[in-house]
Amino acid sequence: MKQEKINGFDEKEIFKLYKYVVAYEEGGISQYNTTKSMLNEHPELSHLTDIAKLVKCTWTKDEEMRNIDFKTITNSVYQTRSRGNHLLSLLAHLRNSIAHGYVSKHEDSILITDFANPKFNPIDFTARGRIELQIIERITKILKQIEL
Repeated sequence: MKQEKINGFDEKEIFKLYKYVVAYEEGGISQYNTTKSMLNEHPELSHLTDIAKLVKCTWTKDEEMRNIDFKTITNSVYQTRSRGNHLLSLLAHLRNSIAHGYVSKHEDSILITDFANPKFNPIDFTARGRIELQIIERITKILKQIEL
């Protein structure tokens, strides 16, 4: 029997993405404003800073976002709004993209898109990018180390 795919993902891959969202939420990552405050409370997450360096985050203007061909550059995320922090912005945009279903598979990567509010303005992107699935799996593994 042929396995159904959703946005290019098979069932196992969707489960891996869901595990990221669960780890992010259960770890309470959204409450932190700085990497320092997160690491003070959860030193076991220190390896996240090394992994985040594998993904190039580029700040860009709102009007330029629509014209960027983000599909061609692996491990790169373009952002118009951030939490003022490379790591926390990356984690938040990734969480939002997965949780709201704005992801699709592209080769061994996922394409992410985050919006300010897609109901009011479907082209008001806050982030778009392409990240290898293995990086997301590594981030998830680290996030799951948080002591609840």
